Amino acid sequence: MGKTIPPFCNAMFGSNTSGSSSTGAGTSSGGPPSNSTGVQGSSGGGGSSTGGMDISNIPLMGLVDICFEPKASVEFTILCVVILYYIPSLIYYFKYRNHILIKYRQPKVVMLASILSTIMSILVPLFRYFEVICLVNTWTINLMVFATSILTYSRYVRVYFMQRLSIFKLKFGEKKNSAYKKEREKDKTDWRKSYTVKGKESFLALPPGDTDTIKTSSISKSICSTEASVTLFGIADPVLYFKKLNIIINKKITLYLVVCPLIFFIAYSIYITASDWDTMTSSCVNEHRAVGTPKTILVSFILTSSIFLFYESFYKQKWDIEIKIEFVIFTVYLAISTLTMQLTVKGHLPNSFVRYRMYIYYVFSAIVHGMCVIIPLLKILFKNIKPEEGKLSEEEFLAKLSNSVFKAQVKEIATNTFCIENVLFFDAHCDLMNIVINYYSKKNNIPSSEANSYTSSDILRTNTISPILYKPFDNIFKRQYDQVYNLYIKEDGIAAINIKSSTIKNIEELMENDNYNYLMFNEAAEEIGELLYSNIYPRMKG
Repeated sequence: MGKTIPPFCNAMFGSNTSGSSSTGAGTSSGGPPSNSTGVQGSSGGGGSSTGGMDISNIPLMGLVDICFEPKASVEFTILCVVILYYIPSLIYYFKYRNHILIKYRQPKVVMLASILSTIMSILVPLFRYFEVICLVNTWTINLMVFATSILTYSRYVRVYFMQRLSIFKLKFGEKKNSAYKKEREKDKTDWRKSYTVKGKESFLALPPGDTDTIKTSSISKSICSTEASVTLFGIADPVLYFKKLNIIINKKITLYLVVCPLIFFIAYSIYITASDWDTMTSSCVNEHRAVGTPKTILVSFILTSSIFLFYESFYKQKWDIEIKIEFVIFTVYLAISTLTMQLTVKGHLPNSFVRYRMYIYYVFSAIVHGMCVIIPLLKILFKNIKPEEGKLSEEEFLAKLSNSVFKAQVKEIATNTFCIENVLFFDAHCDLMNIVINYYSKKNNIPSSEANSYTSSDILRTNTISPILYKPFDNIFKRQYDQVYNLYIKEDGIAAINIKSSTIKNIEELMENDNYNYLMFNEAAEEIGELLYSNIYPRMKG
């Protein structure tokens, strides 16, 4: 922009003040210039003129900024690279936001953080080249850096609670489903008996012998292994526990980890602006040093609390591997960026770091964008061009769910991608069909070897379904059907599945008109079978 460089700059930093990495006369490794240069006193002292400027109280960082003139070639090259790096990938991420490799990663939060990173990355080189006032830097660039960091961190905190909810659904659903199996294994035929949870009736009542306390687990070896060692803790009211977790996931994380910190940052920025108005209204190519305090506090909080999240993600909850990698990279690079910034502002790094310190968190944001947006897109691209050999059909996939090892792998993936309720409902539906078949087989003295049991893949083969399931509905099964509806179909059920609203409406109309039939959940099971095949199977290894 052709700004006037003060005369003392050549004496302190050499003639190339617009981008060299020279540490300047009388300096070492970017440290402060020594008093022997004679430029820290009054005008004209020590053989080097300061042009009438008293620089004795100006820190090194301020002197470097005064003497620095941004180069158009550097700033606009960075601008062009940024536009090519951020905008196309963000557009494609939006396009593929419902892809199986993306939709469980909280794409709305990712896109919001990436939009802020994109805007910030475009504005930084423009603000630097045109040397806008510090007030603009403070209220735009720093706010965006702060918001991007906190939004990204809130994602991983939300993953912790979503994983906790997923494990709760897994153990709760397995307990309910095991009730059906126990009744079938014990050849129970008196279905009219009413069960209650101690002290009150429950729409999810269990047969006698089951505890009235639902337990959740943290799994030490494998989330889904029936042999896994578990640590249990009692939950007196599972419905209340479910609602509290949902409130935390959907509201409290945003309020306490995003909104409140942003209010603090804005209040602090107002204070800095009011207390140092002259500096804030002057032009600057880098951020005001004082505005870095909130970021330092934020980083300290993130790094400290990340110790707990590391333990949960690697040893207790065992997060999805891709989310774990994201979290590790995010934490490590945030720490590196903050350390680099602190060393820079304290004068322990070369002056080139001081001149371009605005780009330190800029690089951090680019890395976050790369791992959260670009890498998933590259995996989708690779998946689309890679030939699929030996792929199972949907019928073959569903048939393999009868294999305990295969089903354990499905459950693990479903738990880590927050759709375990789909597997549980599919299991419950198959068990319910077999309970009905076994009941009539026993009633009509049909040998079990001759009775056609219901298998996972029968949902796609209606012509092979046992004729028993087309019989008129016997109300002795009504309680079991109501339980499945309340747990999996009802909109606010603890393990509500993601099916079409029209399917739910059809089921509810049958129930309201007391027109139950044994296959009333078949349409829902067919949708869930398709979801399991399209969402889980592509993520399975081998």
